[in-house]
Order: sequence, then structure tokens, then C-alpha cells
Amino acid sequence: MGYRITTYAALQANLSAAGTTVGLCRAALGRLPLSDDERAETTERLRKQMGDLDAMILELSRPGGKQGIPFVRTRRRKTPAPRRNDILSGG
Repeated sequence: MGYRITTYAALQANLSAAGTTVGLCRAALGRLPLSDDERAETTERLRKQMGDLDAMILELSRPGGKQGIPFVRTRRRKTPAPRRNDILSGG
């Protein structure tokens, strides 16, 4: 799976890999000895992921939706503070 999804093919490949992973987890779930806390934590994590999937479905079903919008970096790198040579040189 790749974290930068910029094409339809990459989107489909990532969704396929995610589906395989979910299927494997589901098959193993009944065999795992989970404590009550682990069950609650896993349930909460699944609910969050289902919320993300629901949000994706809503975004795709919106009229017009996001069509052809290029990848945009959502985080900006902080520029480092300027170095002050006079502090380092003692002057």
C-alpha cells in the first residue's frame, strides 16, 4: 500500500489491499483471546475506521464531488529559524 494516492489505479490498489487486510483480521478475530479492554479498544478503532469509510462514501456520492483536483500537500514544512552566527562566535 502506498500513502500517496494520486491516480484511480492507486486508489483501487489501496482499497483492495485494505479489503484483504480486513478479511484476514476478521478470520482471525474469533481465535484471539481478547480481554474486555482489548475488545472495547478494538471496537472503538473499528467504529472510527467505519466512520472514515462512511465519509468517503458521502464524498463520492455528492453531486459534482471532487473531480480532477490535484494532490495538495496539507502540511507545510516549518522553515528553520535563522541562525545567528554572532551568538555562536561569541561576538
